Amino acid sequence: MSASLDKGRESVPDHTTPPTRGQHPADPTVGGHLAATHIMIGDIGVFAGDWTAYDHHGRTRHPVGFVGRLDAQRGYDGQYAVFSCERDVAEAIVADQERLRDETRRRLHGDGLRGPALDAELDLVCAPLYFDGDEIILDERRVHGDADGISRICPDADGRYTICGWVWDWRAVDPADCARIAGTPPTPAQQPARIPLRHSPLHVPHDRLTVTSLDELPTDRGVAFTAALRLDGTRIGVIHNEGRGGGTWLSYHDPARFSRRDLDEYVRGCRYRRQPTDEETVLDRLVTEYDLTRRISALPAGAFLARSVDDDGDSCGDFVVFTGLDRPRQPAAWTSLATYLATVEATFSTHWQVWLDGAWHRVPDPTETAGPDTR
Repeated sequence: MSASLDKGRESVPDHTTPPTRGQHPADPTVGGHLAATHIMIGDIGVFAGDWTAYDHHGRTRHPVGFVGRLDAQRGYDGQYAVFSCERDVAEAIVADQERLRDETRRRLHGDGLRGPALDAELDLVCAPLYFDGDEIILDERRVHGDADGISRICPDADGRYTICGWVWDWRAVDPADCARIAGTPPTPAQQPARIPLRHSPLHVPHDRLTVTSLDELPTDRGVAFTAALRLDGTRIGVIHNEGRGGGTWLSYHDPARFSRRDLDEYVRGCRYRRQPTDEETVLDRLVTEYDLTRRISALPAGAFLARSVDDDGDSCGDFVVFTGLDRPRQPAAWTSLATYLATVEATFSTHWQVWLDGAWHRVPDPTETAGPDTR
């Protein structure tokens, strides 16, 4: 196996992290516009509590899903959702809590509890939740005592409620996994359209804005570059970075056709790692998309491209072009490749990926079980 080493631009991100097991791939053609893996910050989705989940022939389901807007994420890898909802959905959440209390009451009664002992255990296991005018009261005095046990959930300026989003374990769920839906889901036309880039964890609102050329110049602190940016094939500006630790910016060719206001609107429609992002991140990833596509297209027959990435999936800017990877889908080939790449000095790298069959595949460490991995 022969290889050539190349130091590319910094921070080329990865887009190969698979969805959680049991979810649909993050593809707008799979699972519908409300599929859990499609929902990003600011989107309308369907949410359910972990505490209501049950198994149905090997698939996790929920009695009811609640329509709301994803406002934030928390927990490891953003697994839990903080969402807000309209009054009618908030009423449905309150009603579902009462349903859970009724089920719990029957169970406790079956266990032999009666009277005050049953009431105390019920409030401890499933706290009362009810409306008081426009406010929602969460009564957890059995848990936190009289001084700290009452929480008031008020609607925001738009009349939306965030019900225990920072405390309860809510998740975005697929509507098909709910027996019924509370609230009115948006139609596909009402849901923001976003296209995932192939080489970056960036979703863009449309594919009309693209980089079409890239010139790079190594500096003592990085790589300077300029890149032509086009809208519908017409040049609208040049992306710049001086390669000395500063930012990336766009100089506009014709502000009458495409101005800062237009770029701001485009950036507002983008999501980086499913979160709202900024202009520099978007411009850098548009350049990355062109750069990686160009590198892959330039590979000679029988050659492969490897890139180094860190724990977050961002490229460390190191690239290796190699040939002689016989039977690339066989474990033995990956064992040899992993052993070789372990000797390559890479910048802050934790592992390598190889472009194969139209996707990035993780190269296992030499001590791991060999074989391509799409993580």
